[in-house]
Amino acid sequence: METNRNGLVIKPTIIPGNTDTLLSRVCNTIKAGIKLNLSLFIIELTEKDIEMELGINNENKEIFFNALNSDIRIAFYIKSKNHIISTDTEGRKQAKKEIIKIGELINELDASRFDIPLICHIGGAKGNRRKSMLEFCKFFDTLPWKIQKQICIINDEKPSLFSVKDLLSTTYIEKKIPIVFRTGSHRTNQGGLSYKESLFLAASTWADRANPIMFYCPMREEETVTVDELNPYNLVMDVAFDNNLPEPPVTIQK
Repeated sequence: METNRNGLVIKPTIIPGNTDTLLSRVCNTIKAGIKLNLSLFIIELTEKDIEMELGINNENKEIFFNALNSDIRIAFYIKSKNHIISTDTEGRKQAKKEIIKIGELINELDASRFDIPLICHIGGAKGNRRKSMLEFCKFFDTLPWKIQKQICIINDEKPSLFSVKDLLSTTYIEKKIPIVFRTGSHRTNQGGLSYKESLFLAASTWADRANPIMFYCPMREEETVTVDELNPYNLVMDVAFDNNLPEPPVTIQK
């Protein structure tokens, strides 16, 4: 795409009286966001959301496709307590099931002409970041190719976990998995890179996909940052504010 989109990381919306399925909640969220003139929706899913019945029907498909055909971008972000890389055997199994279930949801919507990212965390580093990333790559190889095409990885804030630099050197080099750049008004784990370097390198991993996606997670609502400040290179990219407000906070680390 040649235009930037701005929107929100947002949880699925429950509307009393409606059929309560995952896709009906997602569609309720999209309808509410369109009224705010947003053009990007990152649907944040917990493990409890993913346990729900999917609820794929013609009505929900129509809402979903009407949004996509109006040049609104939709992505799914798995923010679960279960992780592919974990010392918890049952948690690893559940994480795999969660990724496959949402990947199959995207496929069943028959939305292949649109780029609908499925954004994941790697999980724990288990004392060896590179080994853990390679373990994630082995899991990636077990996925159907249609789900592989959806997968993106988001960097972490904790210094013991995965920075853009880490992901670029391993999961991107090995499997060409795009990186969603997540940053905030507070100091985050950038692996020794500057904010601008992390932004540029993450964006460069989307060369074969649609616009790069960036998450901005402010600390305090009263300190406002503009999209221009978040994107000093004027890159073509989509910015999702992770605070459920169209206008986010705060001073970022340059």
